Amino acid sequence: MGQKICAIITDKKCQYDKELVHFFEENIVIIPLDLNGSTIEYFIKEADNFNTIKEYLQYLKTLPIYDTQTYSTDYDHNITSVVNIIETYELKNFSIRYYTEWADIPDDDFYIAIINGEIKKDSIVLEDDKYIENYNNREKYNNIIGLNFSWIANEKRYFNYNNAKEVYNENII
Repeated sequence: MGQKICAIITDKKCQYDKELVHFFEENIVIIPLDLNGSTIEYFIKEADNFNTIKEYLQYLKTLPIYDTQTYSTDYDHNITSVVNIIETYELKNFSIRYYTEWADIPDDDFYIAIINGEIKKDSIVLEDDKYIENYNNREKYNNIIGLNFSWIANEKRYFNYNNAKEVYNENII
């Protein structure tokens, strides 16, 4: 089994709910998510059809999937969870990354950035040829958000959601 982690990375520092697994690291906040790859891939791919995160979230709320556990009940989060986190904390600058590897070989590496509430279409990275050129834009958007290190390299914390949750619960005050 290899690393499998998804997270929202934002520059918004605020009082996050204690029940929400999150970490303050340098100038950013990392919010690990327990999502399957199909769910986050769907979320990112559909975002390509919208210009702002606000209009995209409104659209998602109209779909039948919004009120259901998308694709699997084996995960703590779903589309609704992602929407709720973004809206509750009024996130305007953030990225979402889903990274998996098998036997130390990267497998899935999905990404999207939202800057000042705008969906940056040239940030979207999926396993579709349409998005291959966007891979090099991630660094630009990470720098805008304030992410200047490889958070996924911290496998003790970000190996998977359960590791993140365990570390978080150990350090909760």
